[in-house]
Amino acid sequence: MSARPSSQSAPPAHHPAPTPWLTYAEAAAYTGWSVAHLRNLVSAGQIPVYGKLRVRRFRRDMLDSFLTDPDAAMRRFRAERNPHGG
Repeated sequence: MSARPSSQSAPPAHHPAPTPWLTYAEAAAYTGWSVAHLRNLVSAGQIPVYGKLRVRRFRRDMLDSFLTDPDAAMRRFRAERNPHGG
């Protein structure tokens, strides 16, 4: 029986890069709010959210922007979504 030398260790675990897209649960954990509060903000059109019904996702950079300056984040979000650039 040969023992594995102690200088060799197991290969490092692979950790995927964090995605910029967050689900309701992930966004709630990220912001410290409840999922219900996020849903209320989305229903009122007060927070940037992407996708269609049942496939809503939040972008991490937009959440950061929203937490810092909600008005500026919503202006940026609306400008991104407006195909006419206005």
